[in-house]
Amino acid sequence: MMRQLFTTIGLAAAVLFYAGFAQAEKRYVYLSAGGEVTVFEADLKTGKLTGIQKNPGAGLTAVDSGQKHLYRVGGNEIESYVIQKNGKLLSLGKKLTTAKGGFLAIDAADRFIAGNDYGGGSVAIWEIGDDGVAGGDLISQVSLEKATHSSVFSPNNGFLLAPATTPNKVFQLRFNAETGKLAPNDPPFVSGPEPDEKNATQPRHLRFHPNGKIVYTTLERELPGVGVWEWDADSGNLKLLQNISTFPEDWEGMITTADLHLTPDSKFLYVSNRDLTDRKATSGDSSIVRFSVNEKTGLLTLLGHTPCEHVPRSFAVDRAGEFAYVAGQSAGLLGVYSIDQDSGGLTRVQQLETGKGPNWVMCVTLK
Repeated sequence: MMRQLFTTIGLAAAVLFYAGFAQAEKRYVYLSAGGEVTVFEADLKTGKLTGIQKNPGAGLTAVDSGQKHLYRVGGNEIESYVIQKNGKLLSLGKKLTTAKGGFLAIDAADRFIAGNDYGGGSVAIWEIGDDGVAGGDLISQVSLEKATHSSVFSPNNGFLLAPATTPNKVFQLRFNAETGKLAPNDPPFVSGPEPDEKNATQPRHLRFHPNGKIVYTTLERELPGVGVWEWDADSGNLKLLQNISTFPEDWEGMITTADLHLTPDSKFLYVSNRDLTDRKATSGDSSIVRFSVNEKTGLLTLLGHTPCEHVPRSFAVDRAGEFAYVAGQSAGLLGVYSIDQDSGGLTRVQQLETGKGPNWVMCVTLK
């Protein structure tokens, strides 16, 4: 009888322990809009957001791999924050910089930040100090070509890839993880698809598949689409495998792609389609395009389009792969979508007003 009692007590204690562990998880979403970085807490069950903090300062953001720091670059300054246990941001200060950041990425060792200058056509590297503060003098800056749209470190931390739209190239740079210095690879770039009536061109944003063998890029136009590339981690070279359109069938107008994200299990890839037929419009036929990912080859199959907040320049998939957060830059709205785990389908569960021009979304999970 006593053994049964102790067993029952032990099981109850275990249930309470694991319940407390599960409840300890907190999810947060960080949105850059209206000259502020707003912190939202996300409901674990519904994904719905509640604003908990506003931080002055415009620009794009990046979060380190340990989710301890968030960095913002904009207005010729770089600001470093500590991500506190309650998700709120504590500023560690700002440093002036002559370089711009149209896209931010942090290297695998959390020692350096890369940012690209779209108008100037360059990529810059800032160092992150032991205190978590980034900025100061540039560690490295390389001139490429105008319309360099993003800059992403390779998983092995040996290369930096920089897609550029107008020249229709992905620049391939060697990255020294000890010094932070950049140098052109051999070859220094790979060309995007040749433009014609069937092919999308102009690489914009880039994501690595977790298998380390595949890279995906949005292809901004002429027909918008996605490029699937074979990645050689030893040489740092790309080879185009697939060019698949995101243009809606039986639709007339101007569409360009912007952002793209994989679900954590890599079953689905999402791409943002921006309806730019009327650049002054606050509503239109923008969408998030859904693809299934072949487990063996990484190649894509189009599954469908989900209408979303107008001109989704940026969106994010949370780290559990359960919710997506879509920022409609022209609409001034942030949409919350649940993700069907079997089909990858998106269902809107909330929509919030954001202020002017929401342009960057980041997700963090803390325990």
